[in-house]
Amino acid sequence: MSSNDKVRNKGKIKERIWKIRDYIQELENVKEGIIHFLHSRKKLDDVTKDLWISDVKGLYFNIVSSWEMLSSASEGNLKFLDKSKTFLHNARSLLAKIVSEIKYFKEELVLNLIAEIENSFEKCWNAFYNEFDILTPEIKSTKHIKRVIKVSDSEYHLPCSMCGKISVECKIGYGRFDKNESLVYSGITHSRSLKKNLASQLFKLFKKEDLSKVHSFMKDHLCHEGVDAYCPKCDKIYCWEHYKARVEYDDGFYDCTYGECPAGHRRMIDD
Repeated sequence: MSSNDKVRNKGKIKERIWKIRDYIQELENVKEGIIHFLHSRKKLDDVTKDLWISDVKGLYFNIVSSWEMLSSASEGNLKFLDKSKTFLHNARSLLAKIVSEIKYFKEELVLNLIAEIENSFEKCWNAFYNEFDILTPEIKSTKHIKRVIKVSDSEYHLPCSMCGKISVECKIGYGRFDKNESLVYSGITHSRSLKKNLASQLFKLFKKEDLSKVHSFMKDHLCHEGVDAYCPKCDKIYCWEHYKARVEYDDGFYDCTYGECPAGHRRMIDD
């Protein structure tokens, strides 16, 4: 591609990104409608009302922040792409929470508000991901993504089979509330500490690159869902994005997280 073609292509990308503001404006209008609705509910206590309104505002501000990061990425600062995606996924989680909250009101107006905010958000989501796909550097097909990465004798990583992003870390160290060394698991949905004496057994499985047995090990010692980033049917690891992780709420409270891998296999990955 010639330098002139690159300039023109960059100009088109900037123009498309600028037009995303139209979708964001539409989302802002819906946001204001929901806030007005919540303010008008006299039976809703002030504390709950403020919390729910904060969630609606949070969704909008995450979308705006995602747009700002995307704009920076279009200037060549590709490190901002992941930040843009993070803000966008945060917004999607808040959307699920907001929908579960306003469903508390059994009114026809609520169904209209839900349809409006979901439609507006979907437009933003699709527009953002169109640019993500264009701006994300292609992973060369010759590049081999390891199933297991040994960092040291006491630390192993599991990269996403699609993009190579580290999705799971297991190491001997200190968790957030640990007083003593433990076996610390960090996945795409949560981090937890296990007994340190389990490390030798787990690390042997990592050395064999037996992800299925690692998953079974975690189901026995970590939680019923096992390795949250793992698809048993594919026998592969996926990051939050490529597992299409979706958080679900019930009456505004966290319920669970589902993942759907690129092959369409869906399962609960956190409860």
